[in-house]
Amino acid sequence: MNDYLHSDGRELEIRLAEESDMGEAAETFRQVASERVYLDTEEVPHETAGIWGERWKENGKDSLFAIGAVGGRIIGGLVLTPYSRSPKSSHVRTLGMWILKEFRGLNAGNSLIDYAMEWGRARSISKIHLGVFSSNTGAIGLYIKKGFQVEGSLKNNALINGTLVDEIFMGLEL
Repeated sequence: MNDYLHSDGRELEIRLAEESDMGEAAETFRQVASERVYLDTEEVPHETAGIWGERWKENGKDSLFAIGAVGGRIIGGLVLTPYSRSPKSSHVRTLGMWILKEFRGLNAGNSLIDYAMEWGRARSISKIHLGVFSSNTGAIGLYIKKGFQVEGSLKNNALINGTLVDEIFMGLEL
């Protein structure tokens, strides 16, 4: 899937991540994690690329790992993983997403979510859910724009830069 970054017209390619992408994808994840404000993870071990490569050999079947690239450079990614191994929730996937700072607010997140929604619908997934820190207002606004609804929260669940913030849980019925 190709889309465009709205502010400057650069082409955004979104596709399934391949084993050869894992090093660069892990580095983008590491950069976002190092900001210590958006992801639950703050430190990403260097062996992550190898672990991801092994974990995602069956990418696109039951789970999704997609990357966004601009000019061949990976600028972020998105994963949809089964909520649990129980057949009771086989229709639900959990969303995780990260985008490099300089590409936020340019339509990349919107396009990645569209890709995930299309992938889910094609596989009869009927619900996507996620957790997001209440301090991440940009992401919350995007999720609401895409149709996600707040389903609950955990009060003071994260300490970010000395401030306690809630973790908000959101869901989208496909």
